[in-house]
Amino acid sequence: MRVRLAEPRDVDRLLELMRGLARFEEYIDDFAVTRESVLEHGFGDDRLFTAFVAEQDDDLVGMAVVYTIPWTYTLRPKVVLKELFVEEAARNTGAGKALMAAVMSHGRSIDAAELIWTVMDGNRAAEGFYRSLGASPDGKWNNWSLSLDAKARPVR
Repeated sequence: MRVRLAEPRDVDRLLELMRGLARFEEYIDDFAVTRESVLEHGFGDDRLFTAFVAEQDDDLVGMAVVYTIPWTYTLRPKVVLKELFVEEAARNTGAGKALMAAVMSHGRSIDAAELIWTVMDGNRAAEGFYRSLGASPDGKWNNWSLSLDAKARPVR
């Protein structure tokens, strides 16, 4: 198992992994990410996210996508793990742990104070995996969302 930064040559396989996560988390009907958007936003000096890939036998079997909140109350960045996904056939091979190790190393390299992420409600396997790494749920905060689409109800 080898984990490395994703490169532009990985874009098609990376997109497949992103779609795999979208199917697993049941938002595939709303999935709008394209090859072009991954290339535009994931690579180069102005990238909006960083992707790590797990490679096994010359195939990409997993990915971790992160972005950085550059400034927080600690005066240090915070790394947000947006997506972690390992194909079912490659689970329990160490791919997830290797991806998380790369993400943590990345966070330390930019002097981030914290790595944060969300877990889909009911995903006990993911919760167990993250606990095995020493992580714990944040009992202080819960996630909320507000649609900003034109169809959303206006605030009055």
